[in-house]
Amino acid sequence: MDGFVWGLRTLDVFLIVVPVFFLHVMVTFTIERPDVLGLFATFFGRKALGLPFFTPGGPGSRPTGLVIIPSLLRDGDDLKAITTTIESCATNGYPSELVIVASVDGRTEHPKLYAELTRWIAGRSYPVNVHVRLTGTERRQGKMMAVEAGVLFVNAEVAAGTLAAFPEVYFSIDGDGILGPHALERLAARLATRHWLTKNQRRIVSGKLAIRPDLIWRGWRAFFTIEGQIYQQVAREFVVSNMMRFNRKLFPQIGVPGALYCCWSDLLVMAPYYMAFLRTVRASHWLKWWMGAPPPRFSDSVEPPAAEALTGASDDTCMAFLASMATWKNGKLSLDAPRTPLHSLGRLFLGFWVERSHMYEPEARIYTFTPSSVKGLWVQRVRWNSSRFECAGRFSRAFWFHWEIGFPTSLHLSLVLQNVGKILVYYFVIPFVCLGRGHVALGFFFGYAFHVIEDILYTAVAFSIERDYRRSWRSVMCLPLTPLYTIVSSNLACAYGVTKDLLLFGNPTKFAPESTLIAGQTTRVALLFRLRRFLALTVRSVLYGDVPFGAFWFGWLETTWTPNGFEGWSSGKNARAIVPWARIAAFARGGPAKVAAEVSTARRASPVLAVVRGPRALEAETTPTNARGEVGEAADRRAA
Repeated sequence: MDGFVWGLRTLDVFLIVVPVFFLHVMVTFTIERPDVLGLFATFFGRKALGLPFFTPGGPGSRPTGLVIIPSLLRDGDDLKAITTTIESCATNGYPSELVIVASVDGRTEHPKLYAELTRWIAGRSYPVNVHVRLTGTERRQGKMMAVEAGVLFVNAEVAAGTLAAFPEVYFSIDGDGILGPHALERLAARLATRHWLTKNQRRIVSGKLAIRPDLIWRGWRAFFTIEGQIYQQVAREFVVSNMMRFNRKLFPQIGVPGALYCCWSDLLVMAPYYMAFLRTVRASHWLKWWMGAPPPRFSDSVEPPAAEALTGASDDTCMAFLASMATWKNGKLSLDAPRTPLHSLGRLFLGFWVERSHMYEPEARIYTFTPSSVKGLWVQRVRWNSSRFECAGRFSRAFWFHWEIGFPTSLHLSLVLQNVGKILVYYFVIPFVCLGRGHVALGFFFGYAFHVIEDILYTAVAFSIERDYRRSWRSVMCLPLTPLYTIVSSNLACAYGVTKDLLLFGNPTKFAPESTLIAGQTTRVALLFRLRRFLALTVRSVLYGDVPFGAFWFGWLETTWTPNGFEGWSSGKNARAIVPWARIAAFARGGPAKVAAEVSTARRASPVLAVVRGPRALEAETTPTNARGEVGEAADRRAA
């Protein structure tokens, strides 16, 4: 090893760094992105042959559609955003029946704004095939709960006879987007196309994200501001990242942009029921499956829906996972697991190499906003980059049987970590090994320069196949700062978010209220949180002897002795203490004898100190039941 390092340091830097760079580029374009040249050839081949990219259909030519637009409606800006989005959807030229539901998350929290939105909708008129409705949740519960409120509302309309049937296709769109021409119809047309070999229709289709053109260029003065650079960087990033949505690369795409995608409505309707079904799946089912027993069947489940389990920082990823697991059976989508491991292997081969569930419509555009401050962008990217890990945890039991999504997800998560490692190699490992400790700055310069060259190559290819390049071409002027933007917004944000979610105490994003996360029984890996919980239960067990050992010592969910891991997650309130430190400290001031007497009394009593609340525990602990009396009574019965 010493000889290897000595050889690196004695060779000319260009003989080392340049081959490493070109090796990386070769690997990138042959393994990670081998589809780039194919996309380039296909685009210009169609243009050379004069083949149309899209032909609008006549009335009734597309499946009936449902658009649900979730919104918080907190202020005038939210009101303006959702009315603009409703107008954009209603006038997008969809040729078939289209139901647009504006769903306000917490409609009673700002009644004046809700009343104003109601009046605005009532005063608008649209084509006869477009129906605009308004509903929402009573209090804020999270984005997917607002979407679920829209689903329930449409079901009620169908039951009342106001609508003939539940729409066939669901369009997801954020409450601040403006659609490009025929965006909805383009998505529906792509969704309804059949695979050339299997003849199955697609299951989910991504739209194309774009920053609003008026934000990309606002003059030279704005260009040299942080806000102007953020708009430019995000605009270029979207143009480049949209190429990956074609899903023709070696590893299949497993995500969709929540700002705009389209899937069959059956998936949306089944989703809450499937999340409830997953709670009933056990490791014993998986072991029996390997021994020849049939797996649990979702189609046989009678569990009530659990829409809360879809809510969080990754609701669009949940829908993407469900689309990957779904199969066509007798013209209907099914979420039943493969009959045997051999069948699962066959599905993996089919989904990985032949029929990919995720498609992309490059001309179905949505023009949207982006955070304009460094802090806002950081919070968004931490959530984006780490949510995939959290969502994988929600679906881990499904991955046991559905290898067609479990395997690609594992690959994707490893690639995310690999990209973080790539930056470390580019900017720290190679400079230190090649140039030594005294020339790290020079090595960093080489790494930065090669990173810029790589971004130029990607950007050139992306803009060459971008038909709407005139609106965003000025964003290429930000290329000199692109590596810095990528390191901060992607790599560091990913490392920070994943570290908090996997190793520390979880990553609070406030994207959904903690009450909804608790109701959904979602969890985090959060190893340090689990270790702290274990240590606290150990202390309590030693002091009071009222905590039986069990798996909950290492868990996340609420028990008689422990609060839920999400308690205090976004509300700022103190979580209930496992060990009543305030009371112990109070008695400690009375001396060892008083502490011993208190512990002896507590051990003889029921385990009512399990769920007391931090500093306010003194009063609660003097009563025979805790703040949740029924839990204390149950504990008393168990103790008896």
